Amino acid sequence: MKAIKVSAPGKIIIAGEFAVLTDAPAISMAIDKRANVSIQEHDKKTHILKTLGFMDKQLPFVVNNNGKIEWLLGKSSDSIRIFFECMWQEVNICPSFHYEFILDTTGFYEKETKLKYGIGSSAALTVALASAFIKTFKLSFGVKELALKVHREFQGVNGSGVDIATSLEGGIIKYFRKENKALSSLEFPHDLKFRIFWSGTPVSTPRQLTKVKGFSKKSFLDLKKMAVKFASNWDQNNQLFLKYLDEYTDALMEFSMEYDLNIFGHKHNILVDLAKKESNLVYKPCGAGGDIGICIASSVRLLDDFEKSANQNGFVSLNLQLDKAGLTLEV
Repeated sequence: MKAIKVSAPGKIIIAGEFAVLTDAPAISMAIDKRANVSIQEHDKKTHILKTLGFMDKQLPFVVNNNGKIEWLLGKSSDSIRIFFECMWQEVNICPSFHYEFILDTTGFYEKETKLKYGIGSSAALTVALASAFIKTFKLSFGVKELALKVHREFQGVNGSGVDIATSLEGGIIKYFRKENKALSSLEFPHDLKFRIFWSGTPVSTPRQLTKVKGFSKKSFLDLKKMAVKFASNWDQNNQLFLKYLDEYTDALMEFSMEYDLNIFGHKHNILVDLAKKESNLVYKPCGAGGDIGICIASSVRLLDDFEKSANQNGFVSLNLQLDKAGLTLEV
């Protein structure tokens, strides 16, 4: 049997983080670091889960008569096993043959320290694995349906789903949590450039989401208003694009302080202040906060100068590009 091979991209949130938990839009961009999954039948007497990335492991297992996984090297609470069990429990299968499952998220981790970058690895892996399971075992699930269920079960929070949608679609999307509002595809503004920076400090998105209790505080209402304003003016001229993104960043900072989220910690606040000295450049942290930030500017020269300052403050440029492909399947 040929291997089913699937991959899905990671993502960064350009704007709309947290605001998207209500009815505001998020602007999300797929980036060219991909989670790769393959499933192949083999002649061994057990299934094998092979993981590459944060933890490089080979974990043999069998499936009992109740469809439950039994790990042959002892039970463990490590995250990759919990994630895989969440998927297995959701699909509820008892295969007639034995398989090797390879989950590769190498590109989402720093090589030396094995620290996670914070660019949507769990969502990308969930989308890729959901698709691979559906194709291999001819399941009736939709990829989006299965991926959302598993991702929310694994994280233990009811997120917006924007990261799943971005990994599925690729490119840049304007996304609403409410299903009656369809997502739309966007193009990156003509003549603007971007660069993505990593602070070196991983942040737990689920932990951050648990801190946001209620959406009635003034800072959240302001954040929501600015998310709508920025998304509505995406296709306007570049000066307005940068102006509204800067205003959104200010609203995000007020929200972070009121909800004690520390989104601008780990020296992101320093980079924001540096960016404000240039009229044609904006910097903001992305997503739940702390790990990734994006700088958008009108020229490569401005980005190069900003990168030098970011490096001096301990940030690393990740050299990430837009990935337009989304979920891809190779049978």
